[in-house]
Amino acid sequence: MEGNYFLYKGIKYEVIFENANLKLLKYIGNEVVSLSDSEEKEIRELLNSDTGYIYNSETLRQVVYSNQKLDNKEYLLTYLEWLENIIPEDCKLNFYNNLKSLTAKLNLDVDLSKLSSSDSFKTETSGSYNTRDNSLEMPLKTMLGVYNISRINSNPDEFFWRHYSQTLLHELTHVASSSYNAETGVALSGFDKYPPERETDKNRGLTEGFTEIISMAGVPGTIEISSGYYIEECLINQIIQLIGPQVFLKSYFGNKGTVLLEKELRKIIDNEKLAFELFRNIELNYQIKDLNTNQSILGNIQNILLYYLDRKCELLAANNEIKEINQIFDTYELMLVTPEKLSMMQKNPDNYIGLKESIARFNSIKEKYSYLLSDKNEFNR
Repeated sequence: MEGNYFLYKGIKYEVIFENANLKLLKYIGNEVVSLSDSEEKEIRELLNSDTGYIYNSETLRQVVYSNQKLDNKEYLLTYLEWLENIIPEDCKLNFYNNLKSLTAKLNLDVDLSKLSSSDSFKTETSGSYNTRDNSLEMPLKTMLGVYNISRINSNPDEFFWRHYSQTLLHELTHVASSSYNAETGVALSGFDKYPPERETDKNRGLTEGFTEIISMAGVPGTIEISSGYYIEECLINQIIQLIGPQVFLKSYFGNKGTVLLEKELRKIIDNEKLAFELFRNIELNYQIKDLNTNQSILGNIQNILLYYLDRKCELLAANNEIKEINQIFDTYELMLVTPEKLSMMQKNPDNYIGLKESIARFNSIKEKYSYLLSDKNEFNR
């Protein structure tokens, strides 16, 4: 076998692996000689180039470091590099443009020992991102709120910084998915548009719920039930089981509203009114979430989604896509909003009319397709 060599700038270089190390030589005529120090450095930089396959975008780092108003750059890059990897390519320019002028107040120097002296603060964990002036803040009330929750944990400091990180990533995800037009005064954020021109522009619940799903995926180990958007997360995750995550990512980061989502749902049930009502009810449920009175909105949402689930399984069964049916049922049940989850959120389940019926209906759908599930067929035998 011929030795390892390559031509670079007209010179033939030989590569030898010696004692688990890489040794470089070059040919002058038929003679093999050592490289000068400058040549050695140049060739080793060539062989260690990260331009061929990289995890971290140089574009992102250049944008962040060029922003003279932005502090804590290396700290932020940990989150931004993860976030960049999930943004569709045709949506990244908006992300980079926002980072060029972003200002951020992170309060990283907070003294946890001083926070522990206060027992009177609410457990508020929201950060804030202002689309109009492109500014992000992790307010002191966020620190206090997270700390109040962390004190019931066996390792409060670790819990605190983990949930701080998740809240920060939530706000950075808003940065990546928002744009503001100073001439028209219109702000786009995720699926939402403000000020809205029509009902379909109002998607705050959908936006916050999907933002929370992304941020929790980026900071594993955070507790979903502590999220202020937990119900929205559950509902969106049910929809994801039906139409997949990619259309959500494209719609969310591309500020396309619910048009693409509704189009995918209509491939399951071709009913424009049903898809429209689903997303309007998700928004309505978000807006009234702090009311402690009877409401049927949440139960209706979950029941609408079960129509889609039933039909989705019919279509998969007709195509003998048994694996997909198993995958849906493995996850979907975990995403249901149940009376038990509402109780954990300190909400009265009896206020949510139709919710118990939706759970019973899910169980009947599962039983309908039980002959296809893995413990009763040959799929996993």
